[in-house]
Amino acid sequence: MLKYLRLFLTPFSVAICTVALFLCSCATFTEPSSQVTVQQLKDAHLAFIKQHTCVEGKPATWDQASFDKEVAKITQQFTDAEAAVSKTVPARKEFIKNSANLFRRDAALIQKQHCLSPSFAANKEKQLQQNYDLLLHQPPT
Repeated sequence: MLKYLRLFLTPFSVAICTVALFLCSCATFTEPSSQVTVQQLKDAHLAFIKQHTCVEGKPATWDQASFDKEVAKITQQFTDAEAAVSKTVPARKEFIKNSANLFRRDAALIQKQHCLSPSFAANKEKQLQQNYDLLLHQPPT
Protein backbone atom coordinates (compact mmCIF):
# COMPACT_ATOMS: atom_id res chain seq x y z
CA MET A 1 0.00 0.00 0.00
CA LEU A 2 2.77 2.43 0.92
CA LYS A 3 4.52 1.65 -2.35
CA TYR A 4 1.53 2.92 -4.36
CA LEU A 5 1.26 6.07 -2.26
CA ARG A 6 4.91 6.92 -2.99
CA LEU A 7 4.23 6.51 -6.73
CA PHE A 8 1.25 8.84 -6.48
CA LEU A 9 3.23 11.58 -4.74
CA THR A 10 5.92 11.86 -7.40
CA PRO A 11 6.51 15.36 -8.76
CA PHE A 12 5.03 14.33 -12.12
CA SER A 13 1.73 13.17 -10.62
CA VAL A 14 1.51 16.26 -8.41
CA ALA A 15 2.03 18.42 -11.51
CA ILE A 16 -0.70 16.57 -13.40
CA CYS A 17 -3.14 17.01 -10.51
CA THR A 18 -2.31 20.71 -10.31
CA VAL A 19 -2.90 21.22 -14.03
CA ALA A 20 -6.19 19.29 -13.88
CA LEU A 21 -7.36 21.40 -10.94
CA PHE A 22 -6.39 24.61 -12.76
CA LEU A 23 -8.24 23.60 -15.93
CA CYS A 24 -11.37 22.76 -13.98
CA SER A 25 -11.26 26.09 -12.17
CA CYS A 26 -11.03 28.01 -15.46
CA ALA A 27 -14.54 26.91 -16.37
CA THR A 28 -15.78 28.09 -13.00
CA PHE A 29 -14.22 31.55 -13.28
CA THR A 30 -15.38 32.31 -16.84
CA GLU A 31 -19.03 32.87 -16.01
CA PRO A 32 -18.51 35.24 -13.06
CA SER A 33 -16.06 37.36 -15.06
CA SER A 34 -18.70 37.73 -17.77
CA GLN A 35 -21.21 38.77 -15.10
CA VAL A 36 -18.75 41.37 -13.80
CA THR A 37 -18.30 42.75 -17.33
CA VAL A 38 -22.05 43.12 -17.82
CA GLN A 39 -22.32 44.79 -14.40
CA GLN A 40 -19.60 47.26 -15.39
CA LEU A 41 -21.43 48.08 -18.64
CA LYS A 42 -24.65 48.60 -16.68
CA ASP A 43 -22.91 50.93 -14.21
CA ALA A 44 -21.26 52.95 -16.99
CA HIS A 45 -24.51 53.30 -18.97
CA LEU A 46 -26.55 54.35 -15.92
CA ALA A 47 -23.87 56.80 -14.76
CA PHE A 48 -23.83 58.34 -18.25
CA ILE A 49 -27.60 58.91 -18.11
CA LYS A 50 -27.39 60.39 -14.59
CA GLN A 51 -24.52 62.67 -15.53
CA HIS A 52 -26.45 64.11 -18.47
CA THR A 53 -29.76 64.68 -16.71
CA CYS A 54 -30.84 68.32 -16.50
CA VAL A 55 -30.68 69.72 -12.99
CA GLU A 56 -33.73 71.86 -12.22
CA GLY A 57 -34.61 71.85 -15.90
CA LYS A 58 -31.41 73.57 -16.97
CA PRO A 59 -28.61 71.87 -18.91
CA ALA A 60 -25.12 71.91 -17.48
CA THR A 61 -22.34 73.71 -19.34
CA TRP A 62 -21.72 71.75 -22.54
CA ASP A 63 -18.19 70.53 -23.28
CA GLN A 64 -18.15 68.69 -26.61
CA ALA A 65 -14.59 67.39 -26.25
CA SER A 66 -15.30 65.92 -22.82
CA PHE A 67 -18.56 64.42 -24.07
CA ASP A 68 -16.85 62.82 -27.08
CA LYS A 69 -14.12 61.38 -24.86
CA GLU A 70 -16.66 59.89 -22.45
CA VAL A 71 -18.74 58.38 -25.28
CA ALA A 72 -15.62 56.89 -26.88
CA LYS A 73 -14.54 55.34 -23.57
CA ILE A 74 -17.91 53.70 -22.91
CA THR A 75 -18.26 52.59 -26.54
CA GLN A 76 -14.85 50.93 -26.24
CA GLN A 77 -16.05 49.12 -23.10
CA PHE A 78 -18.98 47.70 -25.09
CA THR A 79 -16.68 46.71 -27.98
CA ASP A 80 -14.24 44.97 -25.64
CA ALA A 81 -17.05 43.18 -23.82
CA GLU A 82 -18.58 41.94 -27.05
CA ALA A 83 -15.20 40.67 -28.27
CA ALA A 84 -14.56 38.89 -24.96
CA VAL A 85 -17.85 36.98 -24.90
CA SER A 86 -17.53 33.37 -25.92
CA LYS A 87 -19.16 32.33 -29.18
CA THR A 88 -20.81 29.54 -27.22
CA VAL A 89 -23.04 32.12 -25.52
CA PRO A 90 -24.69 33.91 -28.47
CA ALA A 91 -27.51 35.38 -26.36
CA ARG A 92 -25.03 37.28 -24.15
CA LYS A 93 -23.13 38.53 -27.21
CA GLU A 94 -26.40 39.72 -28.80
CA PHE A 95 -27.44 41.43 -25.56
CA ILE A 96 -24.16 43.35 -25.37
CA LYS A 97 -24.46 44.33 -29.05
CA ASN A 98 -28.03 45.59 -28.54
CA SER A 99 -27.03 47.45 -25.37
CA ALA A 100 -24.17 49.12 -27.26
CA ASN A 101 -26.62 50.26 -29.96
CA LEU A 102 -28.95 51.58 -27.28
CA PHE A 103 -26.07 53.47 -25.66
CA ARG A 104 -25.15 55.06 -29.02
CA ARG A 105 -28.77 56.21 -29.46
CA ASP A 106 -28.79 57.65 -25.94
CA ALA A 107 -25.50 59.46 -26.64
CA ALA A 108 -26.88 60.87 -29.92
CA LEU A 109 -30.00 62.15 -28.13
CA ILE A 110 -27.93 63.77 -25.39
CA GLN A 111 -25.59 65.33 -27.92
CA LYS A 112 -28.58 66.83 -29.73
CA GLN A 113 -30.38 68.10 -26.61
CA HIS A 114 -27.34 68.51 -24.30
CA CYS A 115 -29.29 66.91 -21.44
CA LEU A 116 -32.28 64.71 -20.60
CA SER A 117 -35.31 65.82 -18.63
CA PRO A 118 -35.45 64.33 -15.13
CA SER A 119 -38.63 62.36 -15.88
CA PHE A 120 -37.26 60.97 -19.16
CA ALA A 121 -33.96 60.06 -17.45
CA ALA A 122 -35.81 58.32 -14.58
CA ASN A 123 -37.81 56.22 -17.04
CA LYS A 124 -34.68 55.47 -19.07
CA GLU A 125 -32.78 54.40 -15.94
CA LYS A 126 -35.64 52.13 -14.87
CA GLN A 127 -35.77 50.51 -18.31
CA LEU A 128 -31.99 49.99 -18.42
CA GLN A 129 -31.96 48.61 -14.88
CA GLN A 130 -34.59 46.03 -15.82
CA ASN A 131 -32.82 45.02 -19.04
CA TYR A 132 -29.41 44.53 -17.45
CA ASP A 133 -30.86 42.82 -14.37
CA LEU A 134 -32.72 40.29 -16.53
CA LEU A 135 -29.42 39.18 -18.03
CA LEU A 136 -27.46 39.36 -14.76
CA HIS A 137 -29.99 37.22 -12.85
CA GLN A 138 -30.42 34.72 -15.65
CA PRO A 139 -29.09 31.25 -14.85
CA PRO A 140 -25.89 30.42 -16.75
CA THR A 141 -26.35 28.44 -19.96
